[in-house]
Amino acid sequence: MLGPSAEDELVSVVVPTYRRNDRLREALDSVVAQEYRPIEVVVVDGSDDDRARPVVSSFPDATYVSQPEGDDGPQAARSLGVERAGGRYVQLLDDDDRLAPSKIARQVELLDSSVGVVYCGMVDEERGEIRPNPTVRGNVIERALEMRTFPCITSTMLVDRDALDRVHPFRHRHGADDTGLKIDLALATRFDFVDEPLVVRGRPDSSLSDSWSYLAGRERVVETFDRLYDRFPDRVRRRAVRETHAQVGRKLLDERRWSPRATAAFARAARRTPDDRAYHLGLCLGSALGRPGVAAVDRLFGRAGR
Repeated sequence: MLGPSAEDELVSVVVPTYRRNDRLREALDSVVAQEYRPIEVVVVDGSDDDRARPVVSSFPDATYVSQPEGDDGPQAARSLGVERAGGRYVQLLDDDDRLAPSKIARQVELLDSSVGVVYCGMVDEERGEIRPNPTVRGNVIERALEMRTFPCITSTMLVDRDALDRVHPFRHRHGADDTGLKIDLALATRFDFVDEPLVVRGRPDSSLSDSWSYLAGRERVVETFDRLYDRFPDRVRRRAVRETHAQVGRKLLDERRWSPRATAAFARAARRTPDDRAYHLGLCLGSALGRPGVAAVDRLFGRAGR
């Protein structure tokens, strides 16, 4: 007698949320519209007043979980949601993102004994369509350590439960950054992708992926994996540090049109970069003119929309 096919295996969708009920409803609607069955949903609410409970109660297959006080942030919520999830596969969905109807079905097809993570492309509300990076496939540990796996992020991934159990509970529970999780998964399994934009990535004003806690999380990752970085060429650590400094510079310019601190951050990125030096020196010089200067450098080097 044949065992159950992949299409018969339960998928758990874990959704951390924090005071974004309109976005949450859209995210859950996109889960209901999935072509794949069966699916369960676990929503972990980080508010202190059960803000999301009325929304979750309107979805019969969704379970509401209140996030304990003091265990803050999306990573802690994801870890708690995984504890409550019973699926063979797990989708970690941010509350401001939406899934295309075929997303889970297309990814389940690629998960097997050697591939524990399958991601996909996305349509960013600000940047447009972003396809998978062909180099982020198979053994991706170097790319993960370099913090260069985009657009492989929590919402674009579908993860085999066996692989997830090997890295759970998540060691980087505080903050929003998922870099540590991707490094741990890369140590545990191989990655693959569906070359289609199967996620719409939201960009609300309060996006945690653009927050200071997110950037602080990236800095902690470099510290946590210090010994692992030592096993790789120095350029791997230097790229990770460069990417972090450059994002700090962009964050400062997002908050203020011009900032000397942003120029200093881009200068640190240029100093640490093992390659692509002309571009990063250009960002440093362009940042002296503020946000428009950095945008001009991005266009000059074909990096517009970064």
